[in-house]
Amino acid sequence: MPRGRSHRRSEAARRRLEVTRTERIGIQQPSVDFVPLGGTGKRHKVMKWEASLVTPHQHKLVIPDGSPDKQFILVIGASHLRSFADGIVRMPAGRFVFGFMSTPGAAANDLRLEVLNAEVSREPDAVCILAPSNDLTASNTPEQAGQSFERYLKAVLSRWPKAFCISMVPRLTESGEKVNFYNQEFHRRAKRLGVSFTSIAEYYPRSRRHLWCRDGIHLSDDHGMPLLAELIWMSSYQFLETPALPPPVQRQVSHPYTPRFVPRLVLKGVERPPPPPPSEWTSVKSDRKRKHSGESESSSASPSSRVFHKQADGTSVALRECFIPLNPVRFSEEMLVAMEKVSPSALGDVPTGNVVIFNKLLTIR
Repeated sequence: MPRGRSHRRSEAARRRLEVTRTERIGIQQPSVDFVPLGGTGKRHKVMKWEASLVTPHQHKLVIPDGSPDKQFILVIGASHLRSFADGIVRMPAGRFVFGFMSTPGAAANDLRLEVLNAEVSREPDAVCILAPSNDLTASNTPEQAGQSFERYLKAVLSRWPKAFCISMVPRLTESGEKVNFYNQEFHRRAKRLGVSFTSIAEYYPRSRRHLWCRDGIHLSDDHGMPLLAELIWMSSYQFLETPALPPPVQRQVSHPYTPRFVPRLVLKGVERPPPPPPSEWTSVKSDRKRKHSGESESSSASPSSRVFHKQADGTSVALRECFIPLNPVRFSEEMLVAMEKVSPSALGDVPTGNVVIFNKLLTIR
């Protein structure tokens, strides 16, 4: 059944997206100004190894004998480890002994198969993974190389949990931008799996051509490989001697504080007597005699007595006796006559006999 126009449009859009994505991820073709170079260093004559049983490449596994008091480091890589495996270049002496698993021409997928099927007679204290530089030509994009490299790392971690990685060795036949893009992708994949990644590209500048042999791919035995041996030794020391960082503390959800007990408020001071009932009051009279309302009082009580009600505002208030003594005031006859002239009263002339009575009334008031 022929496919319609919508299918052809979707296929064209997919191809355009792939081209854009490839350009964004990395540089696949060398720039116009890039010129492949060759090295000036020396390299030994390559010896033939036995073919691998799982991949179509030559393969060699070297495990050191003895030295049980030293830590064993297993280095896994491609053809860059030929000089170490054949004993042409020696590793620095010290607290470590090194074994090598070399598969020349192998990419990440081939190295994964070799790791899964390798028979290692001695359990390594750590595994050093040399990032496969053959993926520069075996993979179309850095993303594809990163996917293969991630599967390769998972295979190594499934057998030896303590592993670290070293970036790929630069080549004079590939642009520095392309090598940088692939190393960045490898670094991102390693960090996702929690594997430490050490970059060595800055130790191999393109201007120092004696670090490579004439093919521009492999390192020279007199300069490039001894430098790589020192970098592997330093990375192993840093990985094994650096204490592991503690796991990050997870943030816990805070709950509102609930006190275990309710504090009691204790006030220290003079305790005031409780107030009397609201129905009680106190009568205060001018003769300094008082009686409560609950007692019977005679009908001859003085009209000048005053009553003060209790004041209660919710606190204990002691009721105190309050009275005002009255002082008698007497006026002379002359003063009364003068007062009558100034303000005559309705009674008219006040006789002198009534002066005493008037003074008594003022005294009562």
